[in-house]
Amino acid sequence: MTSETRFHLCGTGALLLDVAKGAFDLSIQQRLWSLCGAGGKLKAVPGVSDVVLGVNSVLVTFDPLVTRVEELQRTVAAAWRAAKPATDAGKRVEIPVTYDTSPGSDLLTIAESLGLDAKEVIRLHTSNELRVACIGSFPGFAFMVGMPPQLVAPRRATPRLRVPKNSVGIGGAHTGVIPFEVPSGWNLIGMTDVELFSPTSAEPCLLAPGDRVQFVERGAM
Repeated sequence: MTSETRFHLCGTGALLLDVAKGAFDLSIQQRLWSLCGAGGKLKAVPGVSDVVLGVNSVLVTFDPLVTRVEELQRTVAAAWRAAKPATDAGKRVEIPVTYDTSPGSDLLTIAESLGLDAKEVIRLHTSNELRVACIGSFPGFAFMVGMPPQLVAPRRATPRLRVPKNSVGIGGAHTGVIPFEVPSGWNLIGMTDVELFSPTSAEPCLLAPGDRVQFVERGAM
């Protein structure tokens, strides 16, 4: 364990392992992918009901009548020390995006705030192969990391009550596709027609932690 590794009890039936401070670290996230992987040791611990991956964190839900939190913390700590970075590179997925460069769009707003023009925002957003750090907030929503630092932009001061399904957005250092019509404070820079969540499919979520994503410009709105 390091000084950057902390545990937090969330209510009486959930334990949060927080493993890093500051900027996202891919090697740390790869160890978390391994820790939370199918067949992982944590899922076999008596009383554990779920192991939920986050960015630089893992939430373990458990029944306190079956497993004492002190014992669970020792088990999680030992599993984290033993975890090796996942070697699976994940699948590669291309997502075409129609970027919104209309007057008053979030894309133009963040371009101005970052000292860029719209074409440069689009070029930077499509320049890197991104990685899916985790799936969270709601089904199919992939938090993607690896954006160029020039695109890091704070979320909107006032979130929208509803954003269109399949909106492509930027929130801080993350980017992704919002697969439902939901409230969001992310900056909306475009749209895609790729379905990230299909509940009737054998694999409901298109993306999984570790997958590689390339956004491709399809045009402007």
